[in-house]
Amino acid sequence: MTASLNPVERVLDVPDALTRWETYAPRYARLQAADLTPADVPAWLAEWSALDAEVAGVGAKLATHADLHTDDEAVQARLTAFLEEVSPPSHRVDHALTERLLAVPDYVPTPDFALTYRRFRDAAALFREANVELEVTHAAQMNRHGVITGNQEVHLRGETLTLPQARLRLDLPDRGEREEAWRALTDSHLGVTPDLDALMLDLMGTRRQLARNADLPNFRDYMWRRLDRVDYTPEDCRAFHEAVRDEVVPLTTRMVAEVAARLGLDTVRPWDYNRAPLDAEGRESLRPFSGGAELETLAQTAFDGLDPELAARFRSMRGGLLDLESRPGKMTHAYCQYFPVNNEPFVLMNVVGTAEDVRVLFHEVGHAFHGFLSGGAQPLVWNRWSPIEFIEIPSMAMEFLTLDHLGHVFSPEDLARYVEKQLQGVVAFLPWAAQMDAFQHWLYAEAGEDVTMADLDAKWLELDRTYHPFVNWDGLDEAARAKGWHYYHIFRAPFYYIEYAMCYLAAVGVWRGARQDPARALANYKASLRLGGTVPVPELYRAAGVEFRFDREYIRDLMGFLGEQLGERSALSGQPSAREG
Repeated sequence: MTASLNPVERVLDVPDALTRWETYAPRYARLQAADLTPADVPAWLAEWSALDAEVAGVGAKLATHADLHTDDEAVQARLTAFLEEVSPPSHRVDHALTERLLAVPDYVPTPDFALTYRRFRDAAALFREANVELEVTHAAQMNRHGVITGNQEVHLRGETLTLPQARLRLDLPDRGEREEAWRALTDSHLGVTPDLDALMLDLMGTRRQLARNADLPNFRDYMWRRLDRVDYTPEDCRAFHEAVRDEVVPLTTRMVAEVAARLGLDTVRPWDYNRAPLDAEGRESLRPFSGGAELETLAQTAFDGLDPELAARFRSMRGGLLDLESRPGKMTHAYCQYFPVNNEPFVLMNVVGTAEDVRVLFHEVGHAFHGFLSGGAQPLVWNRWSPIEFIEIPSMAMEFLTLDHLGHVFSPEDLARYVEKQLQGVVAFLPWAAQMDAFQHWLYAEAGEDVTMADLDAKWLELDRTYHPFVNWDGLDEAARAKGWHYYHIFRAPFYYIEYAMCYLAAVGVWRGARQDPARALANYKASLRLGGTVPVPELYRAAGVEFRFDREYIRDLMGFLGEQLGERSALSGQPSAREG
């Protein structure tokens, strides 16, 4: 049966035996019963790591398969059964094994395990039996978001489109067509609003209970500890929100206004701003490829020019570790999954042929390189990847490091346009990131337990007017604007968003270094990825050649650099700079 599957389905194929707890229980029991002295710990850890990798890998494959088939009840049921049968006992036994390790007298972790040992200690302190089953409920609730949105349809001019296909039309030069697409997308989003609102009510209740069970006052404090945020505080995040409001929103406003003026727009409507400015010359979006296979080929050429090792890694993914096409019944987000047993990253996307797809592929494959390099350098599964404050640097930096290797994709003028769009996207992204993070701080640490959907909508509107004041909603029903918080990360990755901003700032720093010394910047990039989670966040940043900072002064400095670069690129692509005038 397996031999007849296509390459992706073959990679994701999981035998039924591996979805049952009884397959793993005896091996965990042996670990629990083993004698454990300091001398025994290294071999014992290696065995435990290998077993955890197997369980995590099966869960990752089932979850990815479910995202590729959101409309297949049998596939969804298989994931649900695994979450219900395997996840609770595996969490319990991992906690028991952690307690065994922490109790070994006179054990001193090796330098490459010391940080993970500290994280184990903190995780053990946070563990509550009451949260084991509740986490299964939480995972199932979060998965419902993929089912709801993965089956969304957009009806436009007699066609039925996926969300990515419809969003493509928001960049069309014709304003009337953009508005038509925006209204069709809005209708689609409002059609699932009742389901997403109901889901959020369930999630908020579950997340509050997780915090209560852990004896913490709110879900923000719970996630702060669970995400091991030890290098910065909620107050630092609030200062970041304010710095973006004061330093970046005005720059974004000028940038958008200049483009609008060039296009002869008297005001910027929601269909005139797709989280980045329109093309100031009113040109069609760049369409550098057609179909996933062609995107793979152009990316391979770019990686061949960048670095032989990374090129070989990407080449190895082209046999079943990429699923790029957009199609009905497929989750609409893009991500990189990881299967630790064979050190295999997997990239899921929904490409429609745009230059933005090129950028997103480089982003997700940057994650894949992180998996490959950390997995190759770090035998213990817990030492692979990195803390979340660093984990987007490999992806975002790869967006920049490939810029000098796209001559086969774009003409010089189009490449300047592509780079300019990339830089504009960084500037425009920071207000969005601040808004997303500020909303979650409010929702989970400030809003009371009696908060309503109307309160969530009102808070989002308040924040959107602060961070996107240049979008004119006059005369429009703001119901769609109020539901802007209906976003993947709010449902499925709570409190994971400010990291994008931190890492984009760092990625710009990596690129600034690469413009001076490309070889050194690339060497630093690869070395930092190999460190995995063995050193603290500030050291990871230093290894990559940048600073772990997101304060006002640092943001102002990088915005100045981006402004200068936008001026250079604008001269090449024939557009005005956001710094001019």
